[in-house]
Amino acid sequence: MNSASTLWKTVKNAMLYLILCVVTFLICFPLIWALSTSLKPKSEIFATPPTLIPHNLTLENYEALLTGRQQYYQAQGAPQNTGTTPAQFFTRWFINSVIVTLGSTLISIAVSTLAAYSLTRFRYWGRSAVPYFSLLGYMVPSIIFVFPLFLMMVRLDLTDSLWSLILGYVCITLPFCMWLMWAFMRSIPIEIEEAALIDGASRYQVFRQIVLPSALPGIIAASIFAMIVSWNDYLFGRVFINSIDNLTLTVGVMLFFEGTHVDWGLLMAASVLMTVPMAILFMALQRHLVAGFGAGAVKG
Repeated sequence: MNSASTLWKTVKNAMLYLILCVVTFLICFPLIWALSTSLKPKSEIFATPPTLIPHNLTLENYEALLTGRQQYYQAQGAPQNTGTTPAQFFTRWFINSVIVTLGSTLISIAVSTLAAYSLTRFRYWGRSAVPYFSLLGYMVPSIIFVFPLFLMMVRLDLTDSLWSLILGYVCITLPFCMWLMWAFMRSIPIEIEEAALIDGASRYQVFRQIVLPSALPGIIAASIFAMIVSWNDYLFGRVFINSIDNLTLTVGVMLFFEGTHVDWGLLMAASVLMTVPMAILFMALQRHLVAGFGAGAVKG
């Protein structure tokens, strides 16, 4: 009887893992196909029937993006011209995306951490309502903020600059980051801080040496959220930026569509290079992400 039960349990587990593998493959298939296409020469990209595993692996698409070789771009069938091509700006767009993402994330995390500490450690009127109002701000679609923020950037003379994107992304990431940090700060026992204050530590020392290390999983979770939102945004980058030098990746890759011609090799290589940094970051910090989003479930 026990052997039959063990066999049935083994079969169920095997079926479960098989289903999970199939579902994972289906979810990841677009990225797998993009990676496969980016490693194919143009003659194989349009081959019939299509192949998932390239017969002739090539890194020419990545080389064209990272070196900006215009002659390769034209050799693949693009209209012959003497002007600039999107491949020449890819490295610049990548750097812009990194600057904007890191800048907006640092500001959001710094402000939300200090705000959450204030909301959970000090008593003043309306502090219990602030986190919920901030969450309401996150629930509003981003497109509603575009026009007033654009007018504000015009008044501040920040249009067509990376600062306009950094401030814009702070507006859409800060509400949720503050709510998440507030939920996490509530789970940190205040008795530890009180003991440190009694022993003579200053409020700054308590915050830096006790609160921040304890809140690290929440900070990481909020940082991942802010980075993903800033890295993937298209709307703000399309509205706030006019010059090709200041574009971010999400907006810049759309320039690979030129009329009736689309260089799918370059486009798929760009898509892979856009996806890989966030994927690596997510996999490396996923356990902190789970801990951060689970904050406040026990206390409060």
